Amino acid sequence: MKKIILSAVLASAVLISCKKAADKEQEPMVDPPVESVNEAPENTAEDITVLVAPTFQYAEADQFAKEYVEFVKDYRVADDNNDSEAMRQLGTKLNEYQKRGVELAKRVPQEEAVAFQDFLNRLETYIK
Repeated sequence: MKKIILSAVLASAVLISCKKAADKEQEPMVDPPVESVNEAPENTAEDITVLVAPTFQYAEADQFAKEYVEFVKDYRVADDNNDSEAMRQLGTKLNEYQKRGVELAKRVPQEEAVAFQDFLNRLETYIK
């Protein structure tokens, strides 16, 4: 008796599952959206979220912060526009800025060290 009931349940499950696959038949869109690479808007440094370099008491850190923010803006514009030539040039500069940031973080006075590290971390999130 159990075999008959289990067989009936299994058969009904198979029939139900096959029916759902037939119902999921997709029809093509009437007016599919058209995307063109040529119509993509060019991003500029002004379009990017406002990045402002904080001011630091340590003059070298303050100057580095301003330079790094400008670099990140240029990097984001090149990345958003898929400019491979600019990305290649900026890629080497990115490594230099990151190395300078690490070296400078070691020299920044204790009272500004946390703020400087937070600044570097925030810019890293904009790059990724």
